[in-house]
Amino acid sequence: MKNILLAINPEKPSIPCMQFGCYLAQLTQSRLTAVFVEKHLADKSPALKTVFGVPYVETILASDLPGYAEHEEMRAIYQETFTKICEDRGVRHSINQDLTSPLDGLIQESRFADLLVIARDTSLEHKTGQSPSDFVKDIIAKAECPVIVAPITFTEIDEILLAYDESRSSAFAVKQFSYLFPEMDELKLTMLHVNESGHENEVQREKLSHWLSAHFNYAAFKITTGKAGSELYKHLYNKKRTLVIMGSYGRTSFSTLLLPSTADSLLENLDLPFFFAHH
Repeated sequence: MKNILLAINPEKPSIPCMQFGCYLAQLTQSRLTAVFVEKHLADKSPALKTVFGVPYVETILASDLPGYAEHEEMRAIYQETFTKICEDRGVRHSINQDLTSPLDGLIQESRFADLLVIARDTSLEHKTGQSPSDFVKDIIAKAECPVIVAPITFTEIDEILLAYDESRSSAFAVKQFSYLFPEMDELKLTMLHVNESGHENEVQREKLSHWLSAHFNYAAFKITTGKAGSELYKHLYNKKRTLVIMGSYGRTSFSTLLLPSTADSLLENLDLPFFFAHH
């Protein structure tokens, strides 16, 4: 891995998310690019625009808006904070400050990145109280690279859990993770399968177990029964330094584990990093 994107909303940036993104960049010797996402209210210089085919020059600038000076001051402070966190860890870094469209722009940036890191409450609204926010849900579902939703409290990782549901998406996600993070091959990886149907595909499970043992030195398989979301939550409830590998999000799936509602509940109630990758 060479290029990690870190989404930052300068209105309410997450310092732990910055620290986590920097930790991953240091671990993988990658460049960390901070992308500032916020509503585009006005241009910073006069711009030629059209209304009903008639051209005009927009003269209301961002600097004319109330609170602009305070906003720019806070933005500068968080840029310095990001820079210092990176410099303290010796991480190569850069800042992409201006996206014309926060959602579409970040998705386009993800097309040329190896990984996107984002805080679960990142939002274009001042106060939502929602975690994960609608903005984060859209990013997870539409990003064109794998996404890690950062933990609320920064901790390094010492264990990995694969939420496995026998789907192509689950297998693809753990493969993508191993290719991006070969540095984590010494960590314990647990493949947790919640058997909701009562049927087991032992051949497929054995093949994936062989693959995992070739890429992770401490891989284990655990099978349980019940509801996928509930069982996964119970397994992770007391975990503090565990990264959870999920499959796709917000795309067609017959698996309870991969339904957005299941992932949303886990993100809302567990202070852990979650890795998503789409097949």
